[in-house]
Amino acid sequence: MPRRSSRSLAVRAVLAVTLLAGALALPSGAEAAPSGGSDPAPVTVPTLRNWQGAKGTWELTRATRIVVARGSGQAALRPTAALLADELAAQEGIRPKVVTGSPRPYDIVLRIGGGEVPESAEGYALAVGADLRITARERQGVFYGTRTLLQALRTAPTAHTVARGTATDWPTHASRGQMLDVGRKYFPLDYLKQQIRQSAWYKLNTFHLHLSDWNGYRIESAKHPGIVAEQHYTKGELRDLEEYAARYGVTIVPEIDLPGHAVAIGDARPDLAFACEPMARPDNSWEGSDRGHWTLDYTKPATRAFAKDLIAEVAEIFPRSPYLHIGTDELPGTAAQNACPELVAYQKEKGYPHPGDVLVEYIDELDAAVRSHGKTTQIWQWWDFQQETSIDPDKRIVVNEWLSGPEGRAAQGYQVAGSQDGPLYVSPGFGAKPGSYGFFDVRTTYRDYPFTTAPGIQGYRVSRWSDHTQTFAVGWVDHFARRPLAVVADRTWATPAGSDVRPFLDRYDQVGDAVPVRAADPGDLASQIGANPGMLPGSGFTATATSEESAGEPGGASRAVDNDPYTHWHSAYGAALPQELTVDLGAERRIAGIRYLPRQDGGVNGLVKEYEVRVPDGSASAWRTVAHGAFPADRTEFTVPFAATKARRVMLRVLSEHGGEGTYAAVAELDVVRAR
Repeated sequence: MPRRSSRSLAVRAVLAVTLLAGALALPSGAEAAPSGGSDPAPVTVPTLRNWQGAKGTWELTRATRIVVARGSGQAALRPTAALLADELAAQEGIRPKVVTGSPRPYDIVLRIGGGEVPESAEGYALAVGADLRITARERQGVFYGTRTLLQALRTAPTAHTVARGTATDWPTHASRGQMLDVGRKYFPLDYLKQQIRQSAWYKLNTFHLHLSDWNGYRIESAKHPGIVAEQHYTKGELRDLEEYAARYGVTIVPEIDLPGHAVAIGDARPDLAFACEPMARPDNSWEGSDRGHWTLDYTKPATRAFAKDLIAEVAEIFPRSPYLHIGTDELPGTAAQNACPELVAYQKEKGYPHPGDVLVEYIDELDAAVRSHGKTTQIWQWWDFQQETSIDPDKRIVVNEWLSGPEGRAAQGYQVAGSQDGPLYVSPGFGAKPGSYGFFDVRTTYRDYPFTTAPGIQGYRVSRWSDHTQTFAVGWVDHFARRPLAVVADRTWATPAGSDVRPFLDRYDQVGDAVPVRAADPGDLASQIGANPGMLPGSGFTATATSEESAGEPGGASRAVDNDPYTHWHSAYGAALPQELTVDLGAERRIAGIRYLPRQDGGVNGLVKEYEVRVPDGSASAWRTVAHGAFPADRTEFTVPFAATKARRVMLRVLSEHGGEGTYAAVAELDVVRAR
């Protein structure tokens, strides 16, 4: 895992704050201003690039059909149409028939070619009138149009409707996505599939899987079965995963990280690992670096042949992916290399000025192996960090730039994927609160990070590292990546720098999770972590509380409805439980639950334990309880569903807390689930 560390790297990556010139037709968080009574843009993540509102709405009805337009793209669109039918059934309770023919009012029309559509292969045109038409140059654009349709239906003020108007929409960057470290922490296949759906929901197209690390090689290997971790993915599972990703327009980038991060492999094959202590046991801040066998001996022909065996197997498992990532990060630096006799001997034999040149030689040799399988190599930027080299890797290699922004590397002639340590890293095992290392602060990244477009910059990824999280629940790890993933989606599609994150987070809350939203027993709160079927818009919400702290900290009730997850309401220090936080929705609405976000600053005072959720019962002073239970001592968010009801106000009544004092209540955000 390339990263900044005060103990080992002593590097301060500088975040360049560059406000992009110009403005889009729909700046982030803003609805298109109605003109002559026209409708505002649908609420989506990412936001629509261009929208021209009309009057009225289109409605999804029991008579609605999905019409696949006749033409050269008909066969390609039928799987997309079938998927959309399933998703509409899950989200809206209506399953349209998929047909070919002439559209009728209320139909959904999917078409490749024809009409005014963006040049981008991922762009599309949306026309909402008597029927609803999605047109694009390629299948991927049509698919993204269906994501807009699903989100627009979920966020519409009236059930089963979409505002009439026209949109043209396309991304700023070609590659947009996330890296997930499944090497250090094994994630179940169901979670990987959910992340594919969630990525596609946000129109992200890249899922980089870091499949090996110091404690586990997670891929079944027929040729080298002894290196495979007990928790691993079979070849069949990974092939199925790639096919699943293809349905959603997501490209998997598989990574095997060698020659570093190789403790488990070296334990199984010590003959392939460095014997010299500086390379075998760096014993620095890298998790696992004190255990030995950290680095495979890449001077040995046997080690390189072994790596090529793994490359061949992985290439065969992922036939659709145009890429294969070979890692090559976090090798000990120049001092350690010069103290390793076998590495120095090889360097001198080859006539290289620096031992770092041997790593570049290794990279180029493995790159040739990757290209022999018809794929493009990806690597982490590391060969020129804390080590001297006289040569650089082949320019055909795609570099994942972590130390700084991708602009400099792209100027050197490389294709680059940006994933800068700090603004684009999610490492909750290191940092789980604002200001700590590895914490992705959505406020500053959304507003300030440039997400530069320039020749050579393919795009950007959230890097989700799993250091020190092996024993943590998947839901806990997932929580810290939820908003960052949406931030990268919005900023790499259409939104310029300089925007306030709070209107965006309100959109994020309304859009919710990908279809199908994860279902669970309502009493099983642990499995409800993060599940979001779509929240009411928070604009117009006000909050009051039975007490507020103002002297010791800013703890006003309004902070629980300000769309800032890093502020919170805190009851008065001198008050006692129970305490009540009441949210006024501004008007009577149909609601079906609340979502509670605990304080996110690392504090424990006020973390809600036992609670009741109440709504008014026919008068201003009477309330009835619609849900009750106990939250775990956790900082992740929890959705509490209840039977749909009409209410203008909703109350969270805090009966006990997890903090040691037993007298406090605190809430970072209290959102309300929209009922249909």
